[in-house]
Amino acid sequence: MNSKRPSVSSFSVALATLALATISTPISLSAATVIWGGSSGEYTTGANWTGGSVPNTAGGDTAVINGGAVTYTAGGDLAINNGGTLQINGGSWTQAGGISWIQLGGGTLHVTGGAFNQGTAGNLNRNATSAIIVSGGTASLNGNYTYETAATGTLSISGSGTVNIGGEFSPINTFTLSGGTLNIGTLISFSNGPGTINLSGGTISVNGASGSSGFYAANASQGINFSTGSSGTVVIRNSSVAATSGLFTNGSIQYNGTNSASQFNVAQVGGDVFITNISAIPEPSAYAALVALTTLCFAVTRRRKHA
Repeated sequence: MNSKRPSVSSFSVALATLALATISTPISLSAATVIWGGSSGEYTTGANWTGGSVPNTAGGDTAVINGGAVTYTAGGDLAINNGGTLQINGGSWTQAGGISWIQLGGGTLHVTGGAFNQGTAGNLNRNATSAIIVSGGTASLNGNYTYETAATGTLSISGSGTVNIGGEFSPINTFTLSGGTLNIGTLISFSNGPGTINLSGGTISVNGASGSSGFYAANASQGINFSTGSSGTVVIRNSSVAATSGLFTNGSIQYNGTNSASQFNVAQVGGDVFITNISAIPEPSAYAALVALTTLCFAVTRRRKHA
């Protein structure tokens, strides 16, 4: 028995339905990696980027700068959202005016080299899924900085990376520094939450002239805590050894969670005070120098015995 074949009109209806469904269904485009191609110039000029288009960091694109001097002078916000990334491996990115906010909502600022310079008139807006990662180069951030992972995301400093904060640094959660440098323009404030700072390596620098020798509202459970073997350094700028002596009794500088001035080396270098842990584990270069010195002494002693 022959089955009835679909009519031409039936095929036409089916084809039209499929076409309509295809048109009405959004096409998902994957995020792109767009590389800066100009030696210097305006961020929002498409011709300065490979492919001729400005990266859509608000939609998840990754903007990569490997060199050159990039300026952002266009009005409005720079949005780095929805998994978008501004990655600086070399050269510089500078907010030159006209922008009101850098919107880092669900995006990442990643600096491995070169410099990121937030303008003095701008603002940095972050949320819980924001990330600032500085493993090399320098990131200069204007104004105060609150470290609260549930509201403002994460901050990671390592290697030779340096973060400059224009105002005060307020740790609501525990912030850990194991490498790199955190320069704070004014002081560290512990008044807004239970946060503390664990220092196992790297350098934290505060401005002693900003009041309370660079620390505000530190107490027995809040301050910078050196752990056993920590190779970290705290620098109090524009201060003196005498002015910083109270930091070891009011909780600002702690050793394994306790106040113990005897656990630290304190040295005056010019107008700054350097504080290090006396139990710091020597760096590999220090070990190498020690081995070389020991070998030399052994050789000299042996030569004298055979003389």
